[in-house]
Amino acid sequence: MWRVNREAVLLGSGPAALLLQLAHPLVAEGVAAHSDFAADPFARLRRTLRTTLAMVFGDGPTAEHAVTKLNHVHARVQGPVLDPLAATATDARHYRARDPELLLWVQATLVIMSVRAYDRWVAPVSPLERDRLWLESRATGERLGIPRTMSPRSWPELIDWFERQMAPGGPVVVTETARRLSETVIRPPLPMAPAPLVDIAVLPGLALLPPIIREDYGISWSARRAALAGALGAGLRVWVRVTPRSWRAMPPARAAERRVATSGG
Repeated sequence: MWRVNREAVLLGSGPAALLLQLAHPLVAEGVAAHSDFAADPFARLRRTLRTTLAMVFGDGPTAEHAVTKLNHVHARVQGPVLDPLAATATDARHYRARDPELLLWVQATLVIMSVRAYDRWVAPVSPLERDRLWLESRATGERLGIPRTMSPRSWPELIDWFERQMAPGGPVVVTETARRLSETVIRPPLPMAPAPLVDIAVLPGLALLPPIIREDYGISWSARRAALAGALGAGLRVWVRVTPRSWRAMPPARAAERRVATSGG
């Protein structure tokens, strides 16, 4: 978890993770009703990153504080399902953020998108390393309320579960609520940046998404856009190779590495 999550370049996978999270109708319902996502979609991403990095790289008290705070916030997020498609797809009339199935979906999107980004932009991730990463992630998920009995036991089982969620008849369906929320993720309002340039900048992240999710969001994808995303991804790999390791790390990762070095291991 330290080796993968330390890489700042993985921030480029954030929009893909957000879109996947919103593709679960009950997540979209909760976000729409309990956050300012439409006005500032990346505020949620920043909060998620802050909490995740604290749990991964923080010392004991820091990590426990992050877990407690997140569980407290989630406890307040619950309400009726308003979107008819959301109710039909999930067979639910109410949602709650502490639902283990929703927590598992959000965790899975973060882990899978991070591994895909690392594999494409930093270095290959072997099957053994993927299994180890998920084993460590399961321990974190348990502290957030995901029982071990519900969490897939290995990386292949995780991917199988992930794909079944998006398959016909599964609960993951892009609703009108999700499409409305996705507009500022697909084309984020970056000051002073022309819209065509923004559209190009998000391509490597959008390329990480399963094709069915891109289609359901109405994201146009062509051989030309795929090739451009691949070229930009190659540029990111070059940037990673020429940038000193300490320069490309997330600040909490650098702090954790200094803490370990100071303590002698």
